[in-house]
Amino acid sequence: MWQRLQTSLRSIPVWVGLGIVVLMLVLDVLSLNEDSRAALRISRPLAGMDTLIYDWRFKLLTPERREGDTPIVIVDIDERSLQREGRWPWGREKVAALVKALEAQGVSLIGFDVVFSEPEVNPADALLAGGGLSEATRSELGAQRDAFDNDARLAEVVPASTVLGYFLHADGVRVGKLPQPFLQLEPEDTGWRVLTLPDYTGNLPGLIDRALSAGFVTTLPDRDGVIRRSPLVLRNADGLYTALSVEMARQHLKSPFINLKTARCRGNQTCIEGLSVGDRYVRTDEHGAALVPYKGRRESFTYVSATRVLRGELPSGILQGAVVLVGTSALGLADLRTIPLETQYPGVEVHANLLDAIMQSEPGQSQFHFRPDWEPGATFVLLLLSGLLLALILPRLEPGYMIVVSGAWIAVLLLGNLALWKAARFDLPMAALLLMTLLIAVFNITFGFLRANNQKREIKAMFGQYVPPAHVEEMLSRPDAISLDGESREMTVLFSDIRSFTSMSEGLSAQELKKLLNSYFTPITQIIFDHNGTIDKYVGDMVMAFWNAPLTDTRHAHNAIVAALAMQKRVEEMHAEFAAVGWPAVNIGIGINTGLMNVGDMGSEFRRAYTVLGDAVNLGSRLESVTKFYGAKILVGETTYAQAPEFLYRRVDRIIVKGKSEPISVYEPVCLLSEASESRRSRVNRYNEAIGYYFAQQWDAAEEILRELLAAEPGRQLYILYIERIEELRRHPDLTMSWSGVYEHKNK
Repeated sequence: MWQRLQTSLRSIPVWVGLGIVVLMLVLDVLSLNEDSRAALRISRPLAGMDTLIYDWRFKLLTPERREGDTPIVIVDIDERSLQREGRWPWGREKVAALVKALEAQGVSLIGFDVVFSEPEVNPADALLAGGGLSEATRSELGAQRDAFDNDARLAEVVPASTVLGYFLHADGVRVGKLPQPFLQLEPEDTGWRVLTLPDYTGNLPGLIDRALSAGFVTTLPDRDGVIRRSPLVLRNADGLYTALSVEMARQHLKSPFINLKTARCRGNQTCIEGLSVGDRYVRTDEHGAALVPYKGRRESFTYVSATRVLRGELPSGILQGAVVLVGTSALGLADLRTIPLETQYPGVEVHANLLDAIMQSEPGQSQFHFRPDWEPGATFVLLLLSGLLLALILPRLEPGYMIVVSGAWIAVLLLGNLALWKAARFDLPMAALLLMTLLIAVFNITFGFLRANNQKREIKAMFGQYVPPAHVEEMLSRPDAISLDGESREMTVLFSDIRSFTSMSEGLSAQELKKLLNSYFTPITQIIFDHNGTIDKYVGDMVMAFWNAPLTDTRHAHNAIVAALAMQKRVEEMHAEFAAVGWPAVNIGIGINTGLMNVGDMGSEFRRAYTVLGDAVNLGSRLESVTKFYGAKILVGETTYAQAPEFLYRRVDRIIVKGKSEPISVYEPVCLLSEASESRRSRVNRYNEAIGYYFAQQWDAAEEILRELLAAEPGRQLYILYIERIEELRRHPDLTMSWSGVYEHKNK
């Protein structure tokens, strides 16, 4: 059950990641459905993020300074002009004088970002409306009335080079007169995606009928009040109208027509893809709006104060051949806008940017940023593929690598998007991709840290009392490297048991026995910890430990033997300590074996333990049990012997332990070869020589050496054992016929 729970927990990040992918795909699809208010509300956060990214790109990548063949100059009705010429609106006579002054400077085209919707009061009419005038005077004023008509004077100067501006809106007011639409629609043709504005503030009929052309100056900010795009085409009643910038470009390029490129979309509606002005093509969205290609912050174009033009203070020829836009930057005239680059941006300069980009958009090289037709499909595919990869890969990584991978992918998205914005002028959305990546990454990183902390708690709880503190710290530093699941690996196991423990415990009270065992187990456990061992369990007086798990130990056989030798040395030191408090001396036997073992967190739902199992483990226990038979302090199996050749060994016997059928060779490690004295090395080598004679059935040679060794070390049980075996074989020569040298132990 616990394993199933762990597996389920590990799969949570994958399923959550896939859920995030599905959510972002749904939001991406909903963002395309502009006909559904519910869809727009749901996808609005993504749109908001994309607008922030759009502004960030403008600020990060300084817009290019476009320098065209025809200069665009803004004649500014600024604060200085208002101070010198009087408050706005100026009289039509003064506006007419401004037009004449500009024409005298040699400008090629004039566009007005102001509207002349109300007639100016004729002074003659004002006098005639009053009383106290004689009939002769009234007759004279009536005859001279046209001479005081300033609207007519302005109308006389606009036909040559002036494009007027007007407003389309939905304020419920219709003032002035609109020009003829560039495209007349049928009244029943309601399938256009172009934004419809039913009302208008136009120019005086006398002006609009005589002006060179006219275009709307309506700008529509985004929901946050920032002007990022501007309509180039709008609908009013049954006509389509073009922006001031488009009309001025048409006049400048001497193009008789404006051509729309349309397509059927969204339920057989007519969507605009772009418009052509002469050989200039501008990509728009389906509503006929284009992203404003700002050259930079305010005053990216040349500004000339209107009062200087009126008073002839400009050097001759400074405006020669220029296209002029008349507008205002004065604070009190409320024509300041917010754009991605700054606030307090003159509205007239928005039109200047559009006009400049149209004029400089050569065939095949537009100056406008746009969203390509293939973008929705590409975004969907990129969301799907990158989302699936992140959802499947991140849960397999450690939190640190999760941060690196997700951060690298975000960097690729940002750099790729910026590169396409700069090189191809693609306005590609990034919000869905970035948000999806961040959500998947944050969840996986958070879940990874929580899982790592949980693993640390599990490791601390499970191994705190069984492995050295240094091992615990290492496992906590890299918990993913620790597997609690069952696995097979080559390991070394150690069993240690107190000899004659039963009889020894009979002479002690329960309290004394507890103190004795605690005094024994504490230093023994410390020795095992000091040599990288893991305590498996204590059973009565028995200690079981193993090496090479949970952390890898390539010298597990060596470390186990070193620990065993240290344990025996410490037990000898305990004799005096125990005698001082009246306790009996403690002697231990140790069995060590190396082989393939199963290790892991095992047990039931009620109690579990990290332990080892297998035949190699059982053999280690059997070796410990036969140490007393040979009078050996430590016995190791042949695999342990082979993997730790740096020790001085006695060859003890070739045996079959209880429960086994295959014989093994067992050895007693005496000390490290590097620490062996000449006399000890000589005695062990002489003994091994005798055992060699023994297994070669050269009884006399073997016995001679054994008796020699016994004389030097009286009472050593191993020597006596082999001398007795040789004597037994001599008494029963028939035994030698089937003798293999293998001794079978019947007891555990």
